[in-house]
Amino acid sequence: MDSAAREDGVTTTGWLTTFFFAVVCTACASSGPSAGPDESELVSGEEVAAYTNVYTALQELRPSWVRQAREVFVDDQYAGGTELLRGRFDEQIRYVELVPRREVVRRFGPCQAPAGTGVIDTPRDPSCGTRPVIHIVRYAR
Repeated sequence: MDSAAREDGVTTTGWLTTFFFAVVCTACASSGPSAGPDESELVSGEEVAAYTNVYTALQELRPSWVRQAREVFVDDQYAGGTELLRGRFDEQIRYVELVPRREVVRRFGPCQAPAGTGVIDTPRDPSCGTRPVIHIVRYAR
């Protein structure tokens, strides 16, 4: 009987270990960034066109983008701070995306002041590369 109890104990322990492992794996898989309906990667130009400006569109469609980002790029070029989103865009927007901070320097280059500002080798923002940026892509002219 003692060996039967051990067998049951091993079986129960094995089952509990398997169950625990499955729960942990499921939790790990679901703890990554989720792309829920509010946080998909792109906002189409058609969606933006329904609003008076990009800021209003993002405030409604992706409010966390407006809270997270400090800089805006237009067609891969630094354009300024997020306040420029409040202006009107005469160009037709293809899409708007939030570029994660880990991708900023890789995609847009080192964080230096924009050309033509007369500032050389000066970071444009001390937090550059530490926060995501909003990237607006227009249709080619």
